[in-house]
Amino acid sequence: MKIGDRIQVCACKADGSVYRSWHTTIETMDADSIVTVSPLGSEMCDHKRGNIHIEHTLRSYYWFNKFYNLIEVFDGQGILLQVYINVASPPYLEDGSLCFKDYELDVFRYPSSTAKLLDEDEFAEAVITYQYTKEFQEQMYSVANEALELANSWNAKPAPDFGGEYAK
Repeated sequence: MKIGDRIQVCACKADGSVYRSWHTTIETMDADSIVTVSPLGSEMCDHKRGNIHIEHTLRSYYWFNKFYNLIEVFDGQGILLQVYINVASPPYLEDGSLCFKDYELDVFRYPSSTAKLLDEDEFAEAVITYQYTKEFQEQMYSVANEALELANSWNAKPAPDFGGEYAK
């Protein structure tokens, strides 16, 4: 993988089953992380709803040593609409795709407000479904607290320019 490559990203449940996948372009990468960009209108396969087109421009940050990934969501004019953080496994490569296991807890922040923790009900269901240990639950809430701090201090870069190198 290198900057400019189109890759597939797979969001998986804790058991490894893919629930959402999409193609995106590598914007930057180093030994610690990979950043991808997806233009407004990109196709996403949601394994419940079928193929959908994303309604915003996305820049996604995946850190190889963090239990979360962060998505900047931009409107068509390049205005940051929100920061969204998935509490998830560090990304890993599987069958040529960049994958992560989503642990259900999410953090959401509009630029003009304070970050909020979301989907605790989905996490509670996942605790039962995937039999998360007490230690794992505590670890994921600790990660969520770190993600809340990150979301509140996050300064987004300008929106990607899709007129050239990242055009789909």
